[in-house]
Amino acid sequence: MTEEMSASRTVPGEVAGTFARVLPMPLPTIFTRWHGPLPPIRSTEGPEPWQTAGQRRRVNLVGPGWMHETLLVVEPPHHFDYRLDGVHGPMRALVAGVEGRWAFAPVPGGTRVTWSWRVTGRAATRWLLPTFARLWQGYAAKVLDDLEQRLGEHLSDDE
Repeated sequence: MTEEMSASRTVPGEVAGTFARVLPMPLPTIFTRWHGPLPPIRSTEGPEPWQTAGQRRRVNLVGPGWMHETLLVVEPPHHFDYRLDGVHGPMRALVAGVEGRWAFAPVPGGTRVTWSWRVTGRAATRWLLPTFARLWQGYAAKVLDDLEQRLGEHLSDDE
């Protein structure tokens, strides 16, 4: 069973520049807060900068947990896709894997950033996926808040 979820935010700035800033952004700078059981990201181990399809890194969560992330597709300035697998820690009981995407589209006033996940659940706990999706919405709102703040800092630096 899979569950799909997404969240969007309009941020100032043009699409190409927003894409170019988000793709290599260090994950601990935008995944900074807990939301229920969903943790912030403590660190990553792997290639820097994060920008080329095929790159793989370990994502270390605050608390007991980590997973592998593989960058699957990079299509500037439209989207980049990734896979999370090898989940360890508390989410392991629920999540077998995730297909994720960050998408960027021009809108009046800036760029619409959409973060989406397609979560594959484990057989024994897949009935919890709708609850997980609701929790993820709150987590995504916090991530997008932090992303918007970081992008605003970059715009201030450019002026």
